[in-house]
Amino acid sequence: MPWDSLDADALRRFVRETVAVSWIVDGNGHAVNLPEWERLTGQTAEEVRGSGWTSAVHPEDRARVEAAWNTAVDHHATYNTDYRLRCADGVYRWFNARGIPLLDRDGHALQWIGVVVAIGDQARLRRSVKRRVEADDAPTAILPQALRAIRAMLGLSAEQLADATGLSRSTVRRLESHGDSTARDSSIAPVLAYVQGHDLDLIIDDGVVVGVTARRSDPAGRA
Repeated sequence: MPWDSLDADALRRFVRETVAVSWIVDGNGHAVNLPEWERLTGQTAEEVRGSGWTSAVHPEDRARVEAAWNTAVDHHATYNTDYRLRCADGVYRWFNARGIPLLDRDGHALQWIGVVVAIGDQARLRRSVKRRVEADDAPTAILPQALRAIRAMLGLSAEQLADATGLSRSTVRRLESHGDSTARDSSIAPVLAYVQGHDLDLIIDDGVVVGVTARRSDPAGRA
């Protein structure tokens, strides 16, 4: 089925049974109508509109979440991040949010669709085990979009990342401009070493860094 004929109501009905919240925003990443998010957070439609939804994100997570979302929208990349969200009862809880763009035949984003899923104890345990496995399996490559996401979550420009890792600025730009290919280069080692010193966990698939998530240090998820 072409994306431009997607039945949004059918999509919402499909995911409602398995996730906390489903969401659809416009092609520019701006929220217009998010009734499920409003019920979850207690925000009004006016408060959610545009980028107002981020005001429900924990203040310590907000800048990172905004950077990750803006990077995904700018590059039509998969959005996947964890954060604390203030629910309608006033309690902050951990959620995982992920989404993808629906593109037309010319590669322009028509809409973004995604889900926000509560992260329970079992999920935290699985992720902890996954991190230990990854620690024994050092990556040898990184996807360009993963490197851009890392930089966004660290709040660094390409130039700042180069300075922080000791790489040349041209090297960082080259690693980020491989299109859909995978960068296999000894230059990624300083970048990965730098990431390990921050509150980020790499998502690794068969030795390739394909994404990044925030490491949670507050299991209770309270402010």
